[in-house]
Amino acid sequence: MRRKRRAAAGLMTVLLVSSSCGGTVTDKYTVSHEPAHIEEVAGSDHPRIILEPEALKRIALQTAPVTKSSGLLVVPSAAVFVDPKGKWWVYTNPETGVFIRHEIKIQRQAGDLAYLLSGPPAGTKVATVGVPSLYGVEEEIGH
Repeated sequence: MRRKRRAAAGLMTVLLVSSSCGGTVTDKYTVSHEPAHIEEVAGSDHPRIILEPEALKRIALQTAPVTKSSGLLVVPSAAVFVDPKGKWWVYTNPETGVFIRHEIKIQRQAGDLAYLLSGPPAGTKVATVGVPSLYGVEEEIGH
């Protein structure tokens, strides 16, 4: 008799557990405050990326100004990235927490500098640390 009760209890446990896992689980949650968001830019395929101060700290984002040398624009190589289509870019930083993708044409890279035939004007700040994170926000990777 005991053996039948144990077997019945075990079977009931299996049935209860399996029935609770049989349905779909809805993933309902809301994020009260996003650390980053994007805004459309008229006439552009690339949005403005806006990061909250906490997000800037978390990814330790850093910038450097575009300079000019021998008639070429110069940026740190760390600012430069290439998209899946083979185009070269930097993220400009027109105001605190705001980043916009800007296409560049590279003449050459030497050491930790990239010499550009075209790009943002000298004096423009570009992101040098956190560039992959900006790209992830823009492309909504991980969202």
